[in-house]
Amino acid sequence: MTGWIKYLGIAVLLFFISGCSSVERLNPNEVEALGQIDITTATGRSDQIFRQNLTLLLARHPKGEIRYRLTSSISQSQSDTSTSVSLSYALYDQNTGKNIINESLSLNATFGAVSSLYGQDIAATQAQERLAKQLAEQVYLELLAYFTNRDPLGE
Repeated sequence: MTGWIKYLGIAVLLFFISGCSSVERLNPNEVEALGQIDITTATGRSDQIFRQNLTLLLARHPKGEIRYRLTSSISQSQSDTSTSVSLSYALYDQNTGKNIINESLSLNATFGAVSSLYGQDIAATQAQERLAKQLAEQVYLELLAYFTNRDPLGE
């Protein structure tokens, strides 16, 4: 019985060690391409919040010559107690002339029943702003994963 526990302990240790190597690959400081992205969005309030937050996240990386252009558009819908925000975005590689990412994301938030129409509008606006920030974080993580896992010879 103790021999079995010993082997199980070694297997668990090897599992954790092997997992650490893949996490180390996602070092955002080594992904230079994230400093080469120019962001273009629509002019709506949620679009602006998305752009500002994504710009802050991308500012962690050394600024380089612009190679990529990210275009995005946010659409929103709301009910009395919830709001939904959808983002469509594309990443265009100016060197190859191709869209390398073309994705859509959607998030929902509920904000509870509010007795006044003004209160409903404020609650919906705050929920949409939170969702725009979350979308920026998700896009950043997707860009980080894309540029970390792509084949450097296949650019």
